[in-house]
Amino acid sequence: MNILKTSIFYFIPGQGSTLHEQLNDCLLQLEEQITLKTLDLKNALKQTIFLAVNHQEEYYEKTEILNRYIQQFYGLFMPATSIIAQAPENGKYLAMEVCILDDLLQATEVVHKSLENVPYSVVLHPDFKEVYAAGLTVKRQDSFYEKAMGAFMLMEKILDLENLAFSDVVRQWNYIENIIKIINEGSERQHYQIFNDVRSSFYGKSEFINGYPSATGIGIKTGGVVIDFVALSPSRKLTIKPIKNPGQIDAFEYSEKVLVGKSLNESSKKTSPKFERGKVLQTFDAARIYVSGTAAILGENIVDKRNIEKQTMVTIDNIRNLISAENLKEIGLNDLNPEKKSFSYIRTYVKHQKDISAVKAICEKQFKSENFQYLVSDICRDDLLVEIEGSMEF
Repeated sequence: MNILKTSIFYFIPGQGSTLHEQLNDCLLQLEEQITLKTLDLKNALKQTIFLAVNHQEEYYEKTEILNRYIQQFYGLFMPATSIIAQAPENGKYLAMEVCILDDLLQATEVVHKSLENVPYSVVLHPDFKEVYAAGLTVKRQDSFYEKAMGAFMLMEKILDLENLAFSDVVRQWNYIENIIKIINEGSERQHYQIFNDVRSSFYGKSEFINGYPSATGIGIKTGGVVIDFVALSPSRKLTIKPIKNPGQIDAFEYSEKVLVGKSLNESSKKTSPKFERGKVLQTFDAARIYVSGTAAILGENIVDKRNIEKQTMVTIDNIRNLISAENLKEIGLNDLNPEKKSFSYIRTYVKHQKDISAVKAICEKQFKSENFQYLVSDICRDDLLVEIEGSMEF
């Protein structure tokens, strides 16, 4: 039994002056990589398209166009797909990330499914299964609360269909429209806090004996709430552990003073973000580490509020401390040495376009990876300028 090795590719169009031409260029690059690495397109599990848009109508119009072309490209083997309103670093219309299996082991099968026209992928192992879901969202609901509820209800339906629970989710991406916006209707409720309260209500249905998921909560230009996730069914041959950061308070233990706006239920406290700083999955011969969206927070407070270079270095130091061999030994992982490994990918969200060049120079000096991604995005706190996530396989 094994956690299957995956390759994560990131494509930025090299040519093309229209949306379709740039998408086609990315798909051609994907085909080239599949041929070069002798992969099978049928084993694509999950893809994310990052899209530069100005407003909601443009987003939904371009989303329909992109979905149509992508469906034609994959045919019956459509992977889990999300289209995210975050602008790529270089002024292109879009960029594209694809997660695909390196190899399909004997007695393992990839099945492409859909629920309510939302495609998702299932990897069936002899002893457990992996579920990759993406693009879980609802369109044009009346309120942000309904958008958050709709995304989690769709997530719950897929988990139920696969006989899984929220506690089986090991990695989650939460894309949140205008994440730090305050709704001024006498309520003073923040989008991110509304999302956290909704997440807490759904997570309350499960007992997270292996910790909460590794997760990212990040802003998008428009699109309401979009959720992607990876879930694994329990197995005696599979170890799943949360990773704590010794320099940071667990996000789910944050005090109310760093949470903005009022609770959905004014008679109760605001709920904290329910995620772990990192998560490790391990079988007898393989391991994968997920690094959650990480920022320049020590304890529970932001540091270097106005300095992009310093915030980037604090963020990198937080990641290094999280996955250091010494920290992993604290949870019984004595045979993993991340210092000798490259990241499968490093994705960096930068609040201001003008700061990308500085962040890029630092990240590509400090991290080992062949897959760097830079996106323009708002972060979950007003004074945060950068957030970084990644993964690593052993």
